[in-house]
Amino acid sequence: MFKYILGIQSFANADSGACIIKFSNNLVDYVAISEERLVRKKFPYTFPINSISYCLDHFNIELNDIDLLVSDWIREKKWKRSAPAYDYQMFDYIKEKLKFKKQILQINHHLAHAASCYYTSKFNNAAILIIDHNGSDLETNSYFIGNKNKISHLETYKLFGIGAAYSAVTKNILNLGTGGEGKTMGLAPYGGKNKKIEFKLNGIKTDFSKFMLRLPFSDILNHESKNLRANPIKQSHKQANKKNIMQKYFCDWAHEIQDVSEKILVHLGKDIKKKTDQVNICLAGGVALNCVANEKLFKKARFKDMYVFPACSDSGIPMGLSLWGYHNFFKKSKRINFDNAYTGKSYHKNDIIKLLTRFKIKYETKCNSDLAKIISEGNIVSLFSGKSEYGPRALGNRSILADPRDPNIRDLINIKVKHRELFRPFAPAVLEEYCQKYFELESSPFMLRAVKCKKPKKIPSAVHIDNSARVQTVNKKQNLFFYNLIKEFFKITNVPVLLNTSFNDAGEPLVETPLDALICFFQTKIDYLFFENYVIDTKYFSLKQKKEIYLKLKQLRQKQIVDNEKKAIKTLLSNFSRKEYEDRKKV
Repeated sequence: MFKYILGIQSFANADSGACIIKFSNNLVDYVAISEERLVRKKFPYTFPINSISYCLDHFNIELNDIDLLVSDWIREKKWKRSAPAYDYQMFDYIKEKLKFKKQILQINHHLAHAASCYYTSKFNNAAILIIDHNGSDLETNSYFIGNKNKISHLETYKLFGIGAAYSAVTKNILNLGTGGEGKTMGLAPYGGKNKKIEFKLNGIKTDFSKFMLRLPFSDILNHESKNLRANPIKQSHKQANKKNIMQKYFCDWAHEIQDVSEKILVHLGKDIKKKTDQVNICLAGGVALNCVANEKLFKKARFKDMYVFPACSDSGIPMGLSLWGYHNFFKKSKRINFDNAYTGKSYHKNDIIKLLTRFKIKYETKCNSDLAKIISEGNIVSLFSGKSEYGPRALGNRSILADPRDPNIRDLINIKVKHRELFRPFAPAVLEEYCQKYFELESSPFMLRAVKCKKPKKIPSAVHIDNSARVQTVNKKQNLFFYNLIKEFFKITNVPVLLNTSFNDAGEPLVETPLDALICFFQTKIDYLFFENYVIDTKYFSLKQKKEIYLKLKQLRQKQIVDNEKKAIKTLLSNFSRKEYEDRKKV
């Protein structure tokens, strides 16, 4: 007899999503997805109604089959209206209408982060460091210790944190928008030490009170008008735009906030090591996406091993919630098998063929060696394979691939395919057994550690301006198809590395479905699209044909999104009424 646990966030989160864990006495399985992948809008701040349906469909169950719902809390520990601002949102209304009558547990936001990284690690004992923008009751930094499947809380600091400071520089000075912190990290090596951010360190406390206002920054008024939003930064500053972002002034700001983040992570790493006496460390929270700072922490705090959860931002909270319920409410000791980050559902090859046939899209059948040869000849290739990745990094199943030996290919992808800033780097995917020959690293399966490259001249397009690289190591156990592809490329080029970036256009989420993959292919200048062995060549189509197919595909997807939401509302909610919602919002 199986039991099911559903994990979802309790508030309108930019990274909302869902996870379901299915288990019996001798089996444990899971599925997880972010809402943005299904509604095709980055940072949607919406209730994960589509994600819940996606996970239920995967296990062929209904909402009333769920035995336990686990959620977090942010401002108040209550299920309805958990954020007590006078801002009533659709998220609040949907929670009131959800057809779930069984038990709902709410746990601390940072505890959910801790569960996500500890229970998916291979560690029995570990220090757990959570570095976040903010969580329950404005928590920013938290220390936990994991021991024999039990997570114990040690201490927490609130109000000021590096996550909020990094975000303030990203949004208010560099003008890179929501989720632009990765862009700031990419810009940092272009700058130097020419700015000053004042902060104090005392144990777990990271005090930015002289640099910025404390959280929270939001209320009902500034939700209605951006003009009423306060600038959290206390000192005067300029604001960048797309034309001047590469000026020294702004590059120096990026360099400064990155330097500060590295110092803080090293300090917190040393502090938690001293207080826990652990040799292993687990990291989560949005700041743990800073792969450069992660590596500095690991080396300077001198841990024996480090594990960073691939969806360490709030996108991974649903899995952390489900895992906490599995191990603590149901008292299960068997860990889930988390050798890779592919948590989505698979798409049947017959459905892909039907889609290609329906739109009269010509395709051929090719093998791994053909794909490797195509990449080695300078082509930009998109790869759609197996289950989608959890978190922001493309790890070979939803990837755009190219030859890292070509010094021009990075700019070509940025301009013609990704339509993004030229200063942003791409990652190398390397066969794990050759990693130490190319990088100062043994293993990094989730692309969350940045290290120096030993052979930058061999792979110039996969190395940043400072000779660093955000490495993904690949072995047979994690992803056999991707491993064999890189190996075939190695046979041709004598280089066991592919340039790897996410399969999406700028401003869009990672592609999830075969339909998403086709739309992205036809709207960009990608040369080939591989559905594993089914291959589409852009040369098959004129520009006019590409545009016509693209418009038809996009029209179909929009209809599917609308239909899926209507179905989810009907299935998961009771007496849903947009008029009732609008009336309540006015009140």
